[in-house]
Amino acid sequence: MKDWDPDLYNRFRAYRAEPFHAVLKRLELGPAHEILDLGCGSGENTIELARRAPHGRALGIDSSPAMIARANAAKAGLTEQLAARVDFRLGEIGAFASSDRYSVVFSNAALHWVKDHRRTLQACYRLLRPGGRLVVQMPANNEETAQITLSVLAAESPWRDFTGRIQVPSATVQTPQYYTCLLKGLGYTDVDCYYQVFAHPMNGPDDVVQWSRATVLRPFLDAIPEARREEFVAQWRTRLQAAYGTSGPFTFNFRRIFLWARRRTD
Repeated sequence: MKDWDPDLYNRFRAYRAEPFHAVLKRLELGPAHEILDLGCGSGENTIELARRAPHGRALGIDSSPAMIARANAAKAGLTEQLAARVDFRLGEIGAFASSDRYSVVFSNAALHWVKDHRRTLQACYRLLRPGGRLVVQMPANNEETAQITLSVLAAESPWRDFTGRIQVPSATVQTPQYYTCLLKGLGYTDVDCYYQVFAHPMNGPDDVVQWSRATVLRPFLDAIPEARREEFVAQWRTRLQAAYGTSGPFTFNFRRIFLWARRRTD
């Protein structure tokens, strides 16, 4: 895919931040914790985690040069003391390896872009110190109206010639029961996996289109010739209006999955 657009992604920053705030209500950080943020995006969450561990450090990893550039720009605006404890690095989150061990391995809305969750979560286990905390949040919204209508449209003629093999990213996300068994099998303890639905007021279906342009729509548009992309979007918008039953305001219910676990201490 082409590189991410930080401005487009952050257009709905307040809504996208809600799962992170839910994590912060539960996550207890020690003053000297070492934190790894996989899929850090434009870096705001990484910085906030470092701020809450005043004698610790936080490293953010992302595969997008544009996102890492934006994260480093945010770092440049920090106090000298906080900036010294925050680093950002370009890298593939599903293949990240390090000799360092972390108190917390965190990932917010990123691992659903990685195909092999077992391998990735196993790698996270190795990255944790004994007793260290894993905290992962991923969209699990592939059964919501927007993603269903997108998948159906992409499988129809003439679009299937370009998009027939493309899935919405959260189609790879499994159930809480699946991840509970997987994490326990990998050696994690204190495992807690669950769904949470976030209700986002939207002005209309076009807001969902704009939301999706930054994420789920990207692989579909990348596969379609540039001259026909807006035709595809227009058809999807029309179907969304019919599916939601309105062209005006409604609530966009977005389901996410949370994975909490620890590395064993023995």
